[in-house]
Amino acid sequence: MATIGIVGGLGPEGTIHYYRKLTAHLSGQWPHAERRPGVVIDHVWMDCFAAQLRAGADSQIIALLSDSLDRLAMAGADVALIAAVTPHKFLTALNNRSSLPVVDMAEATRKGILAAGHTKVGLIGTKMTLTENFFKDVLEKSGIHVAVPPQDDISFLNDLIFGELATGVKTPATRARIAQIVTALMQHADALVVACTDLMDLIDPSVAVIDPIECHIHHAAAMLADSVGS
Repeated sequence: MATIGIVGGLGPEGTIHYYRKLTAHLSGQWPHAERRPGVVIDHVWMDCFAAQLRAGADSQIIALLSDSLDRLAMAGADVALIAAVTPHKFLTALNNRSSLPVVDMAEATRKGILAAGHTKVGLIGTKMTLTENFFKDVLEKSGIHVAVPPQDDISFLNDLIFGELATGVKTPATRARIAQIVTALMQHADALVVACTDLMDLIDPSVAVIDPIECHIHHAAAMLADSVGS
């Protein structure tokens, strides 16, 4: 039986959300429990990752995430998923160092957007996700128009993700500000890509959402289907 490994903790609330969606999908795809892939999670501390990110300590981040992948490999994982978007900036380096194949969330999201027939999306997430090329450019290279918030809102989202949301705090004021950001973005888009697991349950249900988590999970499950049977 194949095993999926998850690099979690970035942040904890998002990992819980991710784990629930993964196990629900696996249960649906493989109704017989004895045929389902196993799941193992390795926890990476959010405050450690965030401090290294702020310091621009790329080599330390790669080592931190590589160590997590090594632990998953030792636990018997056959494929790895990182349950957060921002660490995918380091995906190429991680794949070069790890014995485990790491599923690309940006590529999975690209496929999900195209499969849903969308051509214009809004994108919310960390500052790195919104301003660097590892996620947004993957979508734009397929002709998908990507709208991002203005700089003040990007800074707000980044501080929120690495601050309040990392501790599980969600206030009415936060929900109201998120609603304003999303409303502005949706004037230029027909779907919203929520590229941060911790933001997902702050989005109004009436908004058409592309969930990178679901795209990621479906892509990984398809990769394993041949080895475990459907």
